[in-house]
Amino acid sequence: MKIQLPKTFEYHDGPTHAVVHDGVLEMTPIDFEKTMYHLTYRLKGKVRCAYCHRVLDANRLTLDHVFPRDHGGISIPNNLKPCCKRCNEAKNNLLPWQYSSLQNLSKKEKAQAEEKYQLENMEARRGKGILIPRKWYEMRKNYSVFALITSERPFKESKKYQRVLEMYETYGRICKPIVVSQNRFVLDGFTALLVAKNLGLDIPLPFITLENVIVI
Repeated sequence: MKIQLPKTFEYHDGPTHAVVHDGVLEMTPIDFEKTMYHLTYRLKGKVRCAYCHRVLDANRLTLDHVFPRDHGGISIPNNLKPCCKRCNEAKNNLLPWQYSSLQNLSKKEKAQAEEKYQLENMEARRGKGILIPRKWYEMRKNYSVFALITSERPFKESKKYQRVLEMYETYGRICKPIVVSQNRFVLDGFTALLVAKNLGLDIPLPFITLENVIVI
């Protein structure tokens, strides 16, 4: 898939560097998520909440994952919307159409609908693992990728590792997509690869290839 990009963009932060050149994002493999946040603000601004449309307070400005992280949603402009903290918390981990359906309901009806949706999503994840648009990812069993490892902390002790492992134990699937650049660098989801390897899993994993992103 291709991520949404502005015509021009340049971002520097310590070792992190990113620039849009001829419709392609060229970036270092460090702090992918932070780079995506800056891209999103450049594309979508910081003026109004995407949900309630009120003017955003700089102190309560957030980015919502349209397809939530819990369901495999990744941090790219296509899946991020600037919004107020109140709307972000209200949406929680509902899918976009689920949240939209709550808008004209009473408080009691909302609570009932949310409980129903949460149960539906749990059941769906037992079958699919992730709940994001199917056109975004492909299931791949054979893969060859590059990764930059910067943490000195043992991976098995990290919160990310434990979270991916917990999801696998709950749903029987790797529920974190592996995001790679056009030139096969892992940008996000390396922990999911590590969990699969350590468990000895011989199963297809969800891969998202960003066709217009190159690691330099």
